Amino acid sequence: MKILLISLGTRGDIEPFLAQAEILSAKGHEITCLFPAQFESLVKSLGYQFRAFDKRFLMLLESQSGKKVMGGGSGWGQFKGYLQLVRDSFSLQGLIIEQQRSAILEIKPDRTIFHTKAMYCYLAAMMQPDKFLLLSPIPCIGHPCYDYPHIGLAKWTFSKKWNFKSYSLINGIRRRIMKRYWKKYQEDFKKPGVKIQDLKAFETQQLQTLYTISPHLFPKPSTWPSAAHLTGFYQRNQQKDYTAAPDLLDWIKTHAKPILVTFGSMSNPKPLEHTQLIIDCLVKHKIPAIINLSWGGLSRIETAAESIYFVDQIPYDWVLPQMHGMIHHGGSGTTHLGAVSGCSQLVIPHIIDQYFWNRLVADRGLGPLGISIHRLNAADFEKLLLDFYANVVYKKNALEMAEKIKYESNPSEIVQLIEG
Repeated sequence: MKILLISLGTRGDIEPFLAQAEILSAKGHEITCLFPAQFESLVKSLGYQFRAFDKRFLMLLESQSGKKVMGGGSGWGQFKGYLQLVRDSFSLQGLIIEQQRSAILEIKPDRTIFHTKAMYCYLAAMMQPDKFLLLSPIPCIGHPCYDYPHIGLAKWTFSKKWNFKSYSLINGIRRRIMKRYWKKYQEDFKKPGVKIQDLKAFETQQLQTLYTISPHLFPKPSTWPSAAHLTGFYQRNQQKDYTAAPDLLDWIKTHAKPILVTFGSMSNPKPLEHTQLIIDCLVKHKIPAIINLSWGGLSRIETAAESIYFVDQIPYDWVLPQMHGMIHHGGSGTTHLGAVSGCSQLVIPHIIDQYFWNRLVADRGLGPLGISIHRLNAADFEKLLLDFYANVVYKKNALEMAEKIKYESNPSEIVQLIEG
């Protein structure tokens, strides 16, 4: 089969699709990836065909507005940054949709697996439901549940009733935006106009959706239809081409109960200030840590103590099994890898879905409820750090969770769902 993977966003949005590519290519399927242009070298190095989204979409998150939304500034500054980000995104959305359409028409894939941000694919899926699957590493978007609100409102807590109602509110707005962009493309399928109500019924009941989420971390809600599949978490092997530096291996051997600190692909306007705050507290309490600088959410401190080790990038599947715990931003993949590795977790959420994973980590007893990057301060962080590091219950629960989810993902079942 020719399979087209379409995803928009940062590394955390791309990795779940690369994990599926690894499974599908091993079964002999021909893989093409339509991702932001910034990921071209990565995709080609893995042996897959590549088509590029305009690089400006991902560059929005690196803009000053994007950094305000993701990690700092006043509440009003964040709100203004968000509005600017939305305006800039709308100006590019027409081009992004056209690039989705062109890839589908030119490649003529047997199956298209698409991200929730890929608006054109929802229309195409309604017209050809046997050829399209939605893949999401995040729940609480299209399918409602009572325990958590829509992911766009994950920062707040509501009653079960209003949790459920929040999906109609947020998705009603989202579907109207999608319909606005669809008008010029409905002729592609030679079918009558699509109504917003049609999309709601299709998305919530019929669209084949692969949630690459652990059912032990997030059991399937009773309100979800049979078309929504919890496949379990699957991560591609990122350490096969990795060789650790000898001094890193020596550092790990000589430091007991080390932790990993990472903000992944998140960036923010105050990386140096945030890093210094975290390191000061770690050193004060003699907690050894590897600091993963990654995309710039954390900064190198040249005067840091010997107990702090900086890396630019590091495969989580290699380092986490050697760590006592991890402090991170709360991305879906990072949270899952921490759980698979038996790590206690402290989440410092930056945006949207990360507040959901923060709450889920606390609900499962894997760590305390973390503090938002927007409210990060030394006093509150110190209390959370000591609880996260010293509370043996978190580590016990984490090790038990690791045993539960280690073998729950079955690649053959995922292939069967995709092949149809």
